[in-house]
Amino acid sequence: MSLGLSGCGSHCQYTAQEYLEKNTVADLENLSQNPTSYLAYTAHTPVMTPAEQAVQFAALREYHFAPWLQDSPTRSKEDAFWGIAAYPYSKGYAENLLPWSKKAMDCLIARQNMETYPCMARYAITVRHSSLRVFPTVKPYFLNPTQAGEGFPFDYFQNSAVHVGTPLFVSHVSVSGKWLYVETSYASGWIPANDVAYVSEQQKEMFMSGTLYALMRDTLALKTAQGLYLSTGFVGGMFPTAPPSFGSVRGQTENVQANAVDVPEARETVFVKKIGKNTIRVCAPKVTQVACVQLLVPARNALGNAEFFAVPMRGKYVAQIPMVFTPRALAELASHIVGQRYGWGGLFEDRDCSSTVRDLFAAFGVWMPRNSSLQADKGEKAISLQGLTPADKRDIIIENGVPFFSLIGMKGHIGIYLGYDEVAQQPIMLHDVWGVRTMKAGQEGRAIIGRLGITSLRPGEERRDVPEDYFYSRIEKLQLRPGTWKKE
Repeated sequence: MSLGLSGCGSHCQYTAQEYLEKNTVADLENLSQNPTSYLAYTAHTPVMTPAEQAVQFAALREYHFAPWLQDSPTRSKEDAFWGIAAYPYSKGYAENLLPWSKKAMDCLIARQNMETYPCMARYAITVRHSSLRVFPTVKPYFLNPTQAGEGFPFDYFQNSAVHVGTPLFVSHVSVSGKWLYVETSYASGWIPANDVAYVSEQQKEMFMSGTLYALMRDTLALKTAQGLYLSTGFVGGMFPTAPPSFGSVRGQTENVQANAVDVPEARETVFVKKIGKNTIRVCAPKVTQVACVQLLVPARNALGNAEFFAVPMRGKYVAQIPMVFTPRALAELASHIVGQRYGWGGLFEDRDCSSTVRDLFAAFGVWMPRNSSLQADKGEKAISLQGLTPADKRDIIIENGVPFFSLIGMKGHIGIYLGYDEVAQQPIMLHDVWGVRTMKAGQEGRAIIGRLGITSLRPGEERRDVPEDYFYSRIEKLQLRPGTWKKE
């Protein structure tokens, strides 16, 4: 996720101009940062058949709603509290860049109420964009910030960001009740209780039965037709459609239908799949013509229970899942988030490498694991590149990679292959990366990229302090086609 190309950790002070020069990576200036610039004449040709997408979409629905179909925790006590062994106080630094004390860490460990785990089993949903934390705290845990690749932004207490509207299984609560330990389909951890609302069986059935739509823009205000703000949505977020003339679960009747028209699309049913009590008709899209759609969005009431509201959303901001997976469709979706700042584990409402891949593929009905190594390792067809020369890796990627679909897997990092660029004479990659490793006078450092960008597979090599072939040396796998995974 950070690529080991990550972290800046120097106490040296620079002027603004010196800092910019120190962190320049030419690819960001010389290569177009618009993904659509790399589309070929085959850009409208689907990279998956309708049947393949149907299988992927069925898996996505099953995984997405899996926390609502389990009746007990899937994490053992050892798994739930793994952070105690992984992050001892003796190695950690706090937000003031001073070491964690034993007293502070002991207090944090005690908040977890480990002796009673698991103390509950309830179903819930996120009501805002939130985070899963290793411990019940917003306080960070950095490794030695004076070392390159450590310190800010690598808060090892951050596990993953969680989109609003994500189904949860709640298995535990902190001593104060301020934090809940939850499981999603892809990760688990501590989440603030105020970011969560409990759902009833009726609400679960309603939410699982709607037609799923994906958000196509970041920072979308999710508001009712009357202008009541509920939360903010991001690319990768998924919501079902609201039942006709729907207000909230309390029976309010908001006439939001008058402000929106949902034009049905022609669809071809591929097969039927039963998930829990719900029979899901898995379809392949043909033509989508949506002026506006009513999304079902949760909110939390004073008692901590969920209420659902219809949120009208203009068609250009949403798409029915699964979208037809073409290079152009992925390029246009990615163009709305390229340049976004890097966010380790989804911190600050940003993304890292694996969450970028996960969020972009969701609209096409493809469920991805959260971890970059799992994304690269588990698929229908992958080519190992370990032990090969940079020239051999380059040739294999160009010959076999499917632009805007295949994944280039590295140690701790992943990105989407965009194709071969004639100008750069290199394969091109879309990836969210912190920085490029530098080496000067025997001292390791970083040239900061700090964003979702487009680079060659030789980023920064125009610099004298970036070792030749370093990026290539870390490439381990070319994942040609995503597969369907078992929940980890």
